[in-house]
This record gives sequence, C-alpha cells and structure tokens, in this order.
Amino acid sequence: MEVWTEWVHRRRLRVAATESEDAREMVSAWATVLARGRDLTADAEAFVSRCQPAGSQHELNFRRKTAHERRVLLNGLTPPPPPALPTWELCRRLLEGPVPSPPGVLPNAVRETIARGPVAALQMLLALVPTTDVPALRFRAGRDAFLGLRTVTSLCAAAPSLTAACVLSPESFAEHLRRGNSRVPAMMMEGRLDIEEPPSPFTRIGAGRLTATRLRQEGIPESIISLLTELEQDLTSPQGEKGRDRARSRPERVLFEILQYHRSTRGLFVQNESLEVEDGERPWQVDLLCRELRLAVEIDGYYHFRDEEAFRRDRRKDVDLQRAGYLVYRVLADDVLRRLEEILTNLDKLIAARRQELAGQETPHGHR
Repeated sequence: MEVWTEWVHRRRLRVAATESEDAREMVSAWATVLARGRDLTADAEAFVSRCQPAGSQHELNFRRKTAHERRVLLNGLTPPPPPALPTWELCRRLLEGPVPSPPGVLPNAVRETIARGPVAALQMLLALVPTTDVPALRFRAGRDAFLGLRTVTSLCAAAPSLTAACVLSPESFAEHLRRGNSRVPAMMMEGRLDIEEPPSPFTRIGAGRLTATRLRQEGIPESIISLLTELEQDLTSPQGEKGRDRARSRPERVLFEILQYHRSTRGLFVQNESLEVEDGERPWQVDLLCRELRLAVEIDGYYHFRDEEAFRRDRRKDVDLQRAGYLVYRVLADDVLRRLEEILTNLDKLIAARRQELAGQETPHGHR
C-alpha cells in the first residue's frame, strides 16, 4: 500500500476504491470520483465541438440556451464516425437534460448509461475526458473474490488506458492462481509486484501521512483525515506515554469512523458499548462492538502492557467475552496508523466467518 500510495501521489491521480465485485458498482464508484474533479457537461460540450468539421459555422454555446434550443442545435450538428458515436450519444444525453448537472456531481445521464452497460459506459467516459485526468481504480479483493478480479480484468481488457490495482493477500493470490490457465491469473501474473523491503524513500515518510494521503486519494471525508492527523500527533508526542494515555479514545474514534465509511462494515459496530456477561461482576465496556455478529474489537495502547494488573484485567475481559460467544480482535493503537489495510482485511475475514457460521456453512478452518 505504501508503494501504491506513493506511485499514485507522484502522478497526481485520484483513486476510486471499491470492494464490490459488480461491474456496475465498480464503474459507478470510478465515475463518481471522475465527476468530483471535472465538469462532465463542459467535457461533453468540448467533445461535440471537436467532432465538428473544420470551418463549421455553428456557435456551440449550450449553457445559455434552453433545453429545446440545445436539442435544436445538436440536431443540426454532424455526428462523428462510428467509433466515437456512442460517446456522442452520451454527450447528447448530457447536454439535452433540462438542468445541467453542476460540476463535481455525477449526472443522471451517466448513471443511466452505466446501468445499461457498465463496460460501454467506461469506454465512453474515457473517450470524453483527457487521459491525464482519469482516476485509478483500486479493488480490494477478499479471499473468495474471484468474480471481482474477473470484473477488473474485463474492464482492463475493454479499456487498456485504465489504471487498476487489485489488493490481495499472498494466500488469496496463490488460491486464485490455482484456478487454472485463464485470463485472470495471466493478467495477475503480468501485473504482480512483490515487495520484500520498503524502498528507502518510504521509510522517511510518516505512517500517518501515508495513510492520510491514501484516504484523501480515495475521497474519504476530511473530517476523518483530520482525526487521523491528530492521532499521529498524539502517538508521536514528545511527552511519551503520558501523551499517549490522554489520547486513549482517539484510535477508537478514528477506527470507528473509518469502519462507518468502509462499505463492508458500515453500521455494524457501536463505539464504547457496555456488555453484560453471565456471572460477571460488572458489565464490560468494549471499544467497538458488533452484537449482530458477536464481534468485539479492542484497541490497545502502551498503557495496556505497562501495568500487570491492567494486563490481567484485559485477559479476564477476553475470557468473559469469549464465554459469551464473542470473537475478540485486539489491535495496537499504532496499527490504526500503520496497518489500517491489514485491520480492515482481518475484520472482513472475521465478518465473513461469522456470517458463514450463522448460515450453518463450513468455515475455512473446517468448523461450524
């Protein structure tokens, strides 16, 4: 993720991050990021103008015309040859609308085009905007996300200029390669990048800055990025452990807000929830709790390990939660900065395992 973030940052690319395996949702996420940085209606005007023969006398000023006048003007223009004709039709729908979409908003005409055919819509949009301002697509694949990888492969085959990255664990990567000789494993092998040691430029960049840069590329709200920046300041405070102790709740809040934004965990967890356990002396307060799937996330700072009694109390808490049927996932406060992707991936695995158990299916380790 460090390599990807720095590579994207150097090229000043925006990133559409998606976890969906559906082509329509993938292209919609990508088009939404595209629209945030461009005025697609203005791009449609420019495309229509470029398609006109040299010396054309038409004044192509759509903004000051009514919907009827725009239709009359478009009817008098010369359509381009067949390869560009689908993009021309998309431009007509963008320009003929009663109210042009404001800059930064994905127009309804684009949404409808994606719904009819996401691959064709992607090709139209890539023909409409400059290649230097095209967002990259990042797909975070789960253990069984072969359908999503196949979708990304199809999009790349149809639109070779699209920059796409698939984030997989080594185990998931090996599993997909075992599926036989097909286009998906072939493209995965062609684009594979193994990282053993972080290249030296990244060691000089703070973990918080890298994480904040990536989240900003993906359109995460600035309010969450500000929390992340404050967390880094707390954890790197020259006051040491005292500064860390005062910021005990900050990692919890940062991770909670990210989980609320994260598609597969949105609405699942409650922050600082009290949980009664059978035969317990008092209710335990859990940092992040999902009652539906019986998952408990505990975020540990250095204060969790410096006091023997506090350490024993955390272990008793784990045992009580496990007796109540909860899976307990503990993460270090620093890892909310340094290993956010790993935390999200592990939570996705736990959520998938819990849902399999609730459905009565075999879990990957062979137990129900």
